[in-house]
Formats: sequence, C-alpha cells, structure tokens
Amino acid sequence: MSEQDSMRPSPVTKVVVDNGMTVLVKEIHSAPVVAIDTWVNVGYFDEPDSLTGISHLLEHMFFKGTKKRKVGQLREETRKLGGYLNGGTIYEYTHYYTVLPQRFADQGLELQSDVLLNSVIDSAELEKEKKVVIQEIKRKLDSPDALAWEKLMELAFKKHPIRRWRMGTQEQNANFSTKDLKNHYLSFYRPDNIILSIVGDIKTEEILKAVKDYYGDFARESTEKKPIPAEPAQKEFRYLQMKGDITQTYLKIGFHIPKRLDQDFFALDVLSHILGHGRSSRLSQVLKEREKLVSSIESEAFGLKDMGVFIVEAELEAEDLRKAEAAIFGEIERLKVSNVSDFELTKAKNVIKFSYLSSIETVREYAENLAFYESYGDFRLAEKYLENVEKVTKEDIKRVASLYLTLEGASLLEYRPNRDFDERTTVATIKDVIKEGLAKGVEEVEGEELAFVKSDQKKTDISLKEKEARREKLSCGATLIAKENHFLPLVSLGVYFKGGQICESEGNCGITQLTLRTSLKGTQNRSAFEISNLMEMLGGSVELEIKADYFGYQTKLLSQNLADGLRIMSDVIQNPIFEQEELEKEKDILLAEIQKNKDSMRDYPIDLFYQAIFPHHPYGLNSLGEPKALNGLTRAEIVDWYDRFFVSNNMLIVAVGDFDSEKLKEELNQEFSDFKKREIPAPEIIEVKRRESMLAEDRAKAQTAQALGFVTCSYQDDDLYPLKVLQAIASGSGGRFFTELRDKRSLAYTVYGYNDAWGKAGVFYAYIATSPEKEEAAREGLLNEFSKFKTTPVDEDELETAKRYITGMYQIHLETSSALVKQYAKAELLGRRIEEVEEYPQKINQVTEEQIMEVANRYLDQKSLAVGVIRGRE
Repeated sequence: MSEQDSMRPSPVTKVVVDNGMTVLVKEIHSAPVVAIDTWVNVGYFDEPDSLTGISHLLEHMFFKGTKKRKVGQLREETRKLGGYLNGGTIYEYTHYYTVLPQRFADQGLELQSDVLLNSVIDSAELEKEKKVVIQEIKRKLDSPDALAWEKLMELAFKKHPIRRWRMGTQEQNANFSTKDLKNHYLSFYRPDNIILSIVGDIKTEEILKAVKDYYGDFARESTEKKPIPAEPAQKEFRYLQMKGDITQTYLKIGFHIPKRLDQDFFALDVLSHILGHGRSSRLSQVLKEREKLVSSIESEAFGLKDMGVFIVEAELEAEDLRKAEAAIFGEIERLKVSNVSDFELTKAKNVIKFSYLSSIETVREYAENLAFYESYGDFRLAEKYLENVEKVTKEDIKRVASLYLTLEGASLLEYRPNRDFDERTTVATIKDVIKEGLAKGVEEVEGEELAFVKSDQKKTDISLKEKEARREKLSCGATLIAKENHFLPLVSLGVYFKGGQICESEGNCGITQLTLRTSLKGTQNRSAFEISNLMEMLGGSVELEIKADYFGYQTKLLSQNLADGLRIMSDVIQNPIFEQEELEKEKDILLAEIQKNKDSMRDYPIDLFYQAIFPHHPYGLNSLGEPKALNGLTRAEIVDWYDRFFVSNNMLIVAVGDFDSEKLKEELNQEFSDFKKREIPAPEIIEVKRRESMLAEDRAKAQTAQALGFVTCSYQDDDLYPLKVLQAIASGSGGRFFTELRDKRSLAYTVYGYNDAWGKAGVFYAYIATSPEKEEAAREGLLNEFSKFKTTPVDEDELETAKRYITGMYQIHLETSSALVKQYAKAELLGRRIEEVEEYPQKINQVTEEQIMEVANRYLDQKSLAVGVIRGRE
C-alpha cells in the first residue's frame, strides 16, 4: 500500500491501494456499529441513451449471488450478523453499503469484497429482477412529485443526460441482456473507479489489514469515461402543463446554475435557504402564511460535478397557480434589488451547518459523506464547503440572483388534476403573468431584526464519556429523562404529553394535530414569524410527533444554542394564543395535506387499512384529521383541548446529546416553575373488535397497492417480543415475504410486514404494491406466508438469524439522538419505563419457536383480516 496520508486535523485515514482503489477509514466509538460503503463512480450520466437505466438494474443484480454464494445467501448472512445490505444508484455514482454490529466488521468486509469481485449475473435471475425494476418504475409513475421532477428535467435540458428518465423505460429494462450488464460491470467496476469508505467502532490498523487481505488481488485496467455532453445556454422561457389522477397541483420551476463546487454555488445555496427553506423563509411567509396561495413551498440549490439546477417547488390548488407564479418571481426579484438582512444571512448559514452535522450523525451517513466528497476530489471538501458558505456576503446573494434566476433561463412545469387541465394556457400566457408579477412586485415583508443574543458563555468542561440515561422529577411535577452524548455538538429535546388521538372522536378528529400546529403560530411573547425565525437562527427545527396515545414536540439544534431554544419551546408550550387567523391557515394546510396523502400509493392504502381494522375507534382515525371535523372545530374547542392535556404533571421531557444534565435540569426547573398542574381524566375505554373488513378505492394508477393484516397485542403485553421476531422472519430484505413474493415470483418491488403496538392494542400488517392484474395473487401469497407461521415451527437457524437481525438493527437505529429521544418517550409513556430501552435486546433473545407459533395462532386469524387497497388501472 502507498504511504498513509497525514490527515490532521481531520481524523480520517486515506489509503490508496496498489491497484488504485481508494480507502477511507474513520473511527467513531459512540455506538458499537460499523458501516462499509463501496462507492463506484458510475451512474445514469455514464450511460448512453440506448442503455439508460442499466446502472440501476446492475445494482439490483449485485446482491443476487457470487461464485461462492447462491441467490439470497448474501442477504441471509448479513441478517445473521445483525445488519443489513442495501444499494443506491443516482446520476453520478452507484454505491453498496452494509451496516452491522462492529464485532462483525471483518465478516461484513469479506461479504462486500466477495460481491464486488465475484458477482454473478445469472440470466434466470436477471429476468426476475427486470420485473421487479419495472414495478419500481411504475411506482415512480404513480408518485406525483417524482414524476414532476423527471418531467422538469426533461423540459429544462436538451443535451445533458439529466433530461432522461433516470431508471430508463419499462421497454429498455425488459430488453437488457446478461451481456449488457456484464460489459457495464467490467467497464466501470475497476479499482481506480472505486472508493471504499469504512466508518464506525473499529481500529484503523486492523481494518486496513483486512482490506489488504480481501481486496489485494483485485486488479483491472484503468477506467475510461466519455465526457458528458454540455448543456447549451437556455435563452427562452420554457413551459409544460401535465394532467393526471391526482388531487392537487404540483408546481416546479427550475433555473440553470453552476456546478456544486463553483464559488457561485455556495451563494446560491445560502440564497435558497433564505428564499424557501423553513417556516420563516420568504416564500413560506408570503405565499403560505400571508397570501394562503400554497399548502407547501420550498427552494433548493441542487448541484452536481458538472451542472446545477435551482428548484422552487410548491403544492397548491390549480386556481391559485397564476398568483403563486407571479409571487414567486416577485420574491426572486426582491433578492436582486435589495439586500437580505444580517439576520437572514446568519440564519441561513446556521441552518446549513446544522444540516451538515445532522447528515453525519450515523456511521452510514458519515461513510457516504466521505465517499461523496472524495469522489469530487477530496473528502475534506465537506469542511471546505462550510468554510465557503461562511464567506458568502449580501452582495453575493444579489449578484447570483441577478445572474442565474432569470425569466429567460427558467423552466416551469404544472402537474394538474385531470379536472383542472387548461388547454388555453400557452407559454406566452405564463410569461405575461410572470412579467406582470415582476413589474408589480410583491409587497415587501420586512425582515425583522429580532432580539437574539448568542450566549458567550464558555461550554462547561464535561467528560466526553457517554453517560447512562437518568430519570427524575422536576420541581413542577414533570418527568425528565436525560442522556448525555458528546460525539457531535447537537442536542435532541422532546416534550411529550399523554392523551391526544386516543381521546378524539369522529366529530373532532384532527384536533390534536391542529392544536399542536397552531401552538407554534404565536404566543403571548412571540409572533409566529419570530418563533420560526429564531428557531432556524439557532440552527434548529421543530418536529411534531402525534402518536395514538401521546403527542408532543421534538426539537434538534446546535448544543451551544440549547438554552435559547429551550426558552422558545417553553414559551410555545405554556403561552400559546391560538389566534383565529392562524387557526384557519393551519386548517387549510391540513386539508391540503389530507388530499395529498390520497395521492400516495404507499401511505393511503395503510390509512384505509387502519380505518378498516379499527372502525369507530380512535386508533382508526386519521391523525391529520377528517375534513368535516376540521372545518367544524372552533377556537374555543382548541383552547379546551390544550387546557385538558398541557399541564406539568402530564409532561415528559427527554433530552439526548451534547449538554450537562445538572445544568439542563436547573434551566428546566426555572422555565416551567409556574406551569399549571391538574389531574388528567382517563380516556374512555373503547373495545377493539376483531372482524373481517375491506376498504377499497379505484384510481388511474400503474400499480395496485394494498395493506392487509390483523389486530395484535398492546405495547405492554409480552406477546410483543415474539411478534417482533415473527416480523423479522417475515419481512425485510431476505425475509420470507421478500424471498417468496419478490425474489422468486417477481410480484412486487416493495413488500414488507410490520408489527406496531400502542397502549390499548396493536396491528401486524403486510404491504405490497404490484401490477393491477396481480392483486389477488399478491394477497393470496401474503396470506399463505402468514398461515405457515401457524402450522409450521420456524427452524432454529431462522429464529437465531431473526434475533440477531433485530438486536443488530436496534443498535443501528438508536445511533441518532432523535431516535433515542423517541424510544425513551415511547417506553416511558406506554408504561414500560426507560429500562425497556436497554432490556429490549435481552427480551428478544429469550423468544422461543413455541412462542412464535402461539402468537401466530392467537392473532393471525383470516376471519378477522382487514384490507385497505388502492386499485390501479393503466
């Protein structure tokens, strides 16, 4: 091997193996897991038009088998190690990764090397996988957002390969041969075109020795690539209108911008955050909050090695398109003629920094990040990216807005419901509307210089050693769970309350969702704009969490700003004012989201399943609400709902991350010292009845998607553990559902099973999306697999593999602070206490074959089968 680079101050080791392969290794000891990412610098851009999608099809074939491992063995061995395999293909690269417990790092590396060096492309398996990929293409056709993106790229680009449908057409994939795939593999899967990125709880010297052992004989010729066609400058505005079986309109606008590492791209990234990132962004404040023209809107600077696109995308009613389009271009025009405020500029930079830190919180994300930037020339470019963002000035924002975000360089796409298609609209019509908006402009929303004092206190000198979770009572009566972890300067903080959806009815369905959303829209001390603006300035975000038996807020932010963020969250929780105007805005947004959810072939069948399996029970209600109930809710009802649950003795606070526990407890006692206390009435107990039922809808979709399943036990019931093991045997890559219905029968791209449990009951459901004519075969196939658990004991090897898989994946799942916050909250609020978080793997390992058959016969009764299905038709 070549001499190891000196990487100070970055603790990453880079080695170039004699064969030309680059290896990156980083030790992270915050969790006992490791990620291995094989990064191949080949993607959609490297394909000729005749072979569009071949990189993606090859990725599907990669884990099918090797010279010494048969079909399915790679996934099965990885499951036995407690980890998972996956891959992904995008414009510039294909990568294959495995994440598993660190004690199996060597075995994981051997598996990855065997796949890379000895993969077999079997013709019979290829024919099966083509059918799976065709189902994936159909799934994408049924996704309005994905389809609109592809069509925008086709509209905006005439020469560059980004104009093509990424996965290729159904016809192309059907016609690919084994020879095509082998030629592609031999042409691009060469050492000098590969980066091996390894991150986790490992020792660098040991892992490098293993790399030499497993990859030392990997030798091929140097990779030759053809240059990517350059895109000619766009000189005229472009417009396309589409229609489909959707419930709301999708608007996408694209502008040509420079490549990702161009100096102007950094300014455009900051600009995109000011313009359309978060609640306090300009587009959100004007089009969503003030004018009520859109249900959602955002902007993004999307950059690759040789090109970039600035995207503005919104979801709205078709009748508001013209006003929204004029307003968007009006806001862009403002950026060209007036300076952004100091506050906006600093806030955008903080959000970018926060996003970067959040993107490397898990070992898999960290390994991917290193490989991505190394493929651009140097893994240290990630740090340099933040440095370049920090240098962006107000003048840079004005300059790049004027240079790149022009009407002539814009492409605009409208994807409308069938009923709203307008044949009279032309390019000239749209241009006139936009020009009118540019000339008139949009009334300027003054960027308030909000009072924000950044703490200059030095950080407490605390040990970097991770501490055990602590549970204790605060002086106000609330419960605090705190766990310190100082790996990254981030903190996740959750504030939860028992109640909510479990207490809702058909008459007020959605009241919990509406109450929480409106609580963020103004307090006695801060306006809605101040709340969102300040939280984003702190490099943070607020996520609402509404579960069947509890609800709350989770915020994640830079640890240096924890105290400031805590003050804002305390104000939101204790002093919301529920203004009528803000209440009506949030109703409209919720109604739009309910409609959007009906366009999702993933979520809507599951919603129908819950309605079918829990009729007239709160668990069957849509957490977003029902239109009739939402429209009827009054401010007085919202205030009463708030008063019912928001009391200190019903509050749980969970904090995980980079903070000092004693100091946090002191600050919480101070912030909530006057928070009201009151007894909380217990929710009405409604019996969960088991009966056979089906809810179905017909749509003009390329696939039929269905969710089917059974009522199971509550979270407190010990049957939960054998049900979770049953889930692991049935579902996931290499599980029975996947093997039988995808690998063997090629019925679907997506198929899985899931057991969830709440305070009063649980469910086990299976989801599958397939061609419409295969609906019955898919359902019968799933029910047959369910029946096997009732009649035939699982074998010992299958059982042990499932246990190891669950416990390994559990460790991987709990890498992030936000995941730990949610896990502690669920265990505490549903009655198992925080000890459950630590004891869960042990309880899984105690499950027996007999217990699995017992729960299968107890719950998987086809006489009480519930089904939710969206039936597609071509």
